[in-house]
Amino acid sequence: MNKYSQKRRSSFRKYLFICCLLVAFCLLAGLTYLLVWWPNLWIADIEVERNDVKEIAWQEIKFPYQSIILVKIDKIKQKILDQYPEIKDISITRQLPNILKIEIEERKNIGVWCQVKENPEDIEVQATSTEEIVKVKREREVDKCFYFDSEGVVFRDAPSIKGSLILNVYGTEESIKIRDKVISPEVIKFILTVKEDLPKIKTASSWLPEAVDFEIFSFEDLRVMTNQDWQIYFNQTYSVETQLDALRVIFNKEVELSNIIEYIDLRIEGRVYYR
Repeated sequence: MNKYSQKRRSSFRKYLFICCLLVAFCLLAGLTYLLVWWPNLWIADIEVERNDVKEIAWQEIKFPYQSIILVKIDKIKQKILDQYPEIKDISITRQLPNILKIEIEERKNIGVWCQVKENPEDIEVQATSTEEIVKVKREREVDKCFYFDSEGVVFRDAPSIKGSLILNVYGTEESIKIRDKVISPEVIKFILTVKEDLPKIKTASSWLPEAVDFEIFSFEDLRVMTNQDWQIYFNQTYSVETQLDALRVIFNKEVELSNIIEYIDLRIEGRVYYR
């Protein structure tokens, strides 16, 4: 092959390479136009039930992200979750050519959690024998209250509400704020079982009263105030059904309801104390 042929082939390759670059550039420019400038792909509507959520989403849809293809879904989702703690999860989908659909899962309130201020004068003196517990009664001083969901996450401020119709739970955790998890699902299940089953227990003369509120001192010490102004102490480390059965037995065999003036203690497995 002579030098002329080699030079001609080299020139052809350069020409072909430049042509390929031009074609690629044109394709890229065309694709960019379609994604950014073609109005048919610009978001025309956002389908969502809440108008406030729609407004947040529109704020994030700005040039060049007004395109249904380029819109930053994760950023919109995080912005909404940051703004509205009562929203548990969000699903955002693109519906071509120009509709954005947002589906919301809101947290469902199951009760009110209230933070109790700790008082150094609040004491409980326990004798060396587990059969004698001297309790010094204290008055609750509530700091803040929040609604919480089935996962134990607080998501909105709440008033302090009393009564058996509301699930009221008190605790002494410090610095509680919105989105904190204040109680585990297992503890919630324990509490709901007590609240539901306690009034179903039949005594010799009547039914047991309803639970007004629950106060968590520790995992081994859950105290329930009844609507007859006496308490029941539960231990969450063993079966709630076993403790309720023990409560049923003690009322049917030994205790008249009218004689209960302060508390029944079920915290020690296999034993029941009352005063």
